[in-house]
Amino acid sequence: MRLPPISRSHTTVLTRGRWVFAPNWQAAVAVAQKPPLWQTLEVINHSSASHQQSELSKLPAHNSNPITNGRLATSSHLLLAYALDLYRSPAEPLSQSKLASLRSLARNNSIQLSIITAKQVLRGTPQLDPEIADLLCSSAEWAATLHRLTIKGFTAEDVSHWAWTLIPREPDKRVARKWYSGRQAGSDDVEPFDPYSTITPSLFNRMVEGLCHHASRLQPDVLPDIAHLSVAYIKGISHSCQHPGKAYKLQCQVFNGTLQAVSLPSGKSPYGHASHNWRAITVLLSLSSSLERPLIIEEESYRAIRQILLASPKTASERDTASTLSSSWPPYRILRDGMEEKADTQEYLSRVVKAGFMMQEGGYSKKEIDLTTDVLGGMAPDGSPTVQTRANYPRHLRVEQGTWAALIRTTRNAQEAWALFKNPPEPGMRPTFEVYWEMMVKLAAEPADPGHHNLPGDGREVFPFNDRNFSDFEKARINPPSIPKLIEEMFNAGVAIRGRTLAWLLRQAPNVETALEYTNHSSLDEALKSKLRWCLKEYQRPPSNPPTKLPSPTDLPRDILHATIDLVCRLQPNRTANTPDYLPNHKLYPIHHALRLAQTGWKSTHATGRAPWELLMLALGRPNIMVSNNVPRDNDIEVVNMAFKVLEKAEEHSALSLGMIDSFAQAVRKAVYSRLPILLEHASFASTILPEDEEFMSLYQARSTEFVIPNGPHVFRKLDSAADVIGSWRQILTPVFKSRQERARPQTPCRVVQQASERLKAAWRVLSTKASARQPYVDPRVTASHINSYMRTLAAVGDLEEMALLLCWVVRDWAPTAGSDLSLADARRLSRAAIVFRAFAEPLLDGSVVASLHEEVEIHSEKGGPVHWPTDHEVEQYIQGDEWGNHRNLQEVIKIAAASKQERQLLETQRSGDVDRSWGTCKIK
Repeated sequence: MRLPPISRSHTTVLTRGRWVFAPNWQAAVAVAQKPPLWQTLEVINHSSASHQQSELSKLPAHNSNPITNGRLATSSHLLLAYALDLYRSPAEPLSQSKLASLRSLARNNSIQLSIITAKQVLRGTPQLDPEIADLLCSSAEWAATLHRLTIKGFTAEDVSHWAWTLIPREPDKRVARKWYSGRQAGSDDVEPFDPYSTITPSLFNRMVEGLCHHASRLQPDVLPDIAHLSVAYIKGISHSCQHPGKAYKLQCQVFNGTLQAVSLPSGKSPYGHASHNWRAITVLLSLSSSLERPLIIEEESYRAIRQILLASPKTASERDTASTLSSSWPPYRILRDGMEEKADTQEYLSRVVKAGFMMQEGGYSKKEIDLTTDVLGGMAPDGSPTVQTRANYPRHLRVEQGTWAALIRTTRNAQEAWALFKNPPEPGMRPTFEVYWEMMVKLAAEPADPGHHNLPGDGREVFPFNDRNFSDFEKARINPPSIPKLIEEMFNAGVAIRGRTLAWLLRQAPNVETALEYTNHSSLDEALKSKLRWCLKEYQRPPSNPPTKLPSPTDLPRDILHATIDLVCRLQPNRTANTPDYLPNHKLYPIHHALRLAQTGWKSTHATGRAPWELLMLALGRPNIMVSNNVPRDNDIEVVNMAFKVLEKAEEHSALSLGMIDSFAQAVRKAVYSRLPILLEHASFASTILPEDEEFMSLYQARSTEFVIPNGPHVFRKLDSAADVIGSWRQILTPVFKSRQERARPQTPCRVVQQASERLKAAWRVLSTKASARQPYVDPRVTASHINSYMRTLAAVGDLEEMALLLCWVVRDWAPTAGSDLSLADARRLSRAAIVFRAFAEPLLDGSVVASLHEEVEIHSEKGGPVHWPTDHEVEQYIQGDEWGNHRNLQEVIKIAAASKQERQLLETQRSGDVDRSWGTCKIK
C-alpha cells in the first residue's frame, strides 16, 4: 500500500496537513465504494519488512505537474489541501478562488494520485456544497476511475486509506494514523510497534530525506533533532540485526543517508542557518567516532560536509590566516615570526581543504567539483593559496570551467578578478557564461564598510586595490570594464544572457535604457522580449490613463517580472535637499505602473506569490519616497493610503507576510513623524492650534486607569468567552485590508493613522501567531527585528495598551521559544524594543501597570531571558541618538500629553476636595 507521492517542489499539503511524505505500510483500509467511505475500514496486514521493500521499489516517480484547465493552473497538491480544508470545516464559507479550484477538482478526470485522493475526500465531505457535489461523477463512473488505478499497481483500498490518514485536523492524529497498527480498523488508539521491524533502513533514509527537505524550508533549527533521531535508529540496528557484518553495512547506509540529508542548505538565509546544518553533522560524526568500529564516510558524504563548511563562517584560526595574506596574487600568507616559519603549511589550511585531504585519504579521487570546492576553500589546483570564500555552492552542481569561475570569485576586488579573467588557467580557454557571471558579480559588488569587521571572502563586498605605485597607463590597463561593456563583449563572443542572470541585471540597471540593452542581449525569444520592453517603456504612463488593452506579461518568467517591478519602483523619486519644489507628473508615475504590472501579472485570483507586493511595500517604506508634489506630511499620508491599496491586492492574490507589514509599519511611522514638528510648533502657541492638530494630539491621551493584561501565556489570545471561537486569528480577521466604505470619503490624517493602527494590530495577530485564537502559539518566523519595528510603530501612533501587551507577549510567549539563540544584533533590537516602551509608553501609563511589567521583566531577566528593564540612561541615550530628531519630537509630544494628564489629576483632586468640604459644611449645618 502506498501513499500518493508528494513532489518536493510542491509542499502545500505538508504545510496544511503535516507529515505527508512517506508511505504507510500498516493500516487497514476500506473499499472505496462502501459507505461511509474511510470511516469503516477492514484490516489489511502490510507490516512486514519484505512487503515494504517490494512496495517501495514500485513507487512511481514524483509528479508535480500542475492541473491545467483553461487559464487555471493549480498544483494537484494544493487541490488536495483545499479538499482537506473543506472536509475539516464544511461550514466555513469558501472564497471565490477556492470554490473555483474545488469545482475544477470535482470535474477533473485525471488519475494522478493526489487528484484521486482529493476527490475521495470530497465524496466523503458532509454537507458538500451543491455547486461542487453536482460536478462529481456517479458511483459507477467513480468505480471505473478507481479501476484504472490498477494499471499503476494501486487499488481502491489504497485510496481510501490515504484519505483516512489525512483527514484529521490535528497533526499528531495524522501521524498516529500514518503508523497505525491497531487491532480494530478505524480506531484512533495506536499500539506501540517496533520501528526496526517496521521501518527498513531504505525507508528510514527516505523519511529522513523528506523531513530534512521540509525542515530546511520551514524550520532549519530542527535539523540537529533529526540527526539525533537517526543516531537512535543507527544504535538500534546493532540490537535488531543478528549478523554483525550486515548490521554494520546497514548502519553505514543510514549514517551516510542522514549525513547527506541534513546538509541540505536552508531555502531562505542558507548562510544564517548553516550552523544548524553543521550541528546536525557533528551529531552524526560524534556517533561514528564513539563506536568501536567507526562508520565509513562515503564520497558524497564528504562533499556534503565540505558544502556546509564552505557556507559556515570562518573559525578564529581561519580569520587569523585571512588577515595575514599578502596584497599580491596569489595571496601567500605573511609569516610573522619564527614559530610560523617552522610550522607545517597544512596548519594554515581551512577546514574545507583539510576535509578534501581526508576524502583523498579515504580512497576517493578528486573530480572537477572537488577542485572547485578547494578553490573556494582557499587552495588553487596548483597548490597556491586563494582567498577562502564563504559560498553556498551546491555539491551536485556541474558547470563548464567551474574552477576558473571560482578563482574569479575568490578575488578581493574587481582588478584582481579582471586579471584572472584575462589570464585563464590554461592558454586558449574561452570564458563560459559562468566565468562572465562571476566577473559581473564582482563588478557590481559594493565596497566593504571600513567600520565593519568582515575580512575578504566573508561576503560579496570588495576591498580596496593598492595602486599607489602604478602609473596612469598601468592603472588604465588593469582597470576592469563596466557591466554594460562586459555584457556587450560577452554578446559579441556568442554568449547570451540566460537563466536568472537577466533578472539580476535588471535589478542592477541604473535606468530603463540600460535595462533595454540587457533585454536585447538576452536569450529570451522575441515575443517575450517584446512584452518585457513594453513593461519597461510604459513606466511613465499616467495611472488614470492606462492603455485600453494591457498586454499580459504572465508569460514572462516570474523572476524577470519581479525584477522589472523592482526596477520601476527604484525609479520613483525620493525627496532630498536638492529636489525641486515641483516635479513633472510623469516622474511620479513609476510606482503606479509597478502596481499595474503586479496586478496584470497576477490578474488570475488563483495565482500566488508575494514577491511583487513585497517589492511595492519596500518602495513605499523608503524614508523619503515621493508619490505627490504635496508637502512631506501630506505626501506621507498619501503613501499610507497607497499602502492600503497594495496590501489589499496582496491579500487578494496571495497572502500577507511579515516583510510587507514591516514596510507598512515604516510607512505609518513616517506619516506620524512628519507631523510631529508641526504639532510642537502649534502647541507652543495655543492660540494657533488647528482642529486637525488637536485631533492628532488626541492619539497620545494618557491612561489614568488600569487595563487588563491577560495572565499566563498566550497573551494575544481572544478574550471572548464564547465556546464557538475555534478558528485561528487568520480565519477570524482575514481579510485584514479589505477596503471599507468610509475610506472612499475624505478623511483627516488622524483618522488615516488610526485606521492604519487598527489594520496593523490585526495583521500582527494574523502573522505572529498560529493555531486557535483562544490559545495562539508563536509563529517561529517572527524575529527581534519585527518586534522592534512593531513596538516603534505602536509608540508613534500612541497605542499604549498594545505596547504593554507586546512586551508581555515577548517575555511570556516569544522569548521561551525563539529567544534562546539570539545573535548579538537581535539582542540589541530586543533591548531597543524595551527602551521604546519605557521612553514613550511609561509616561502615559498608570504607575501600577508599569510596576507590574517592571517586576515581570526583571524576573524574566534573572532567569536568563533575553529581555531586561532598561535604565534611565539607556532611555535618554536612545532618544538623543536619533539623528533625525524624531524620537525627541515624539518625547516632547508625550510630555505635553503627560502634563495634561497631571493637570487633569490635579483638577480632579481639587474638585474632589471641594466636594468633601461642601459635604462637611452641609453636615455641620
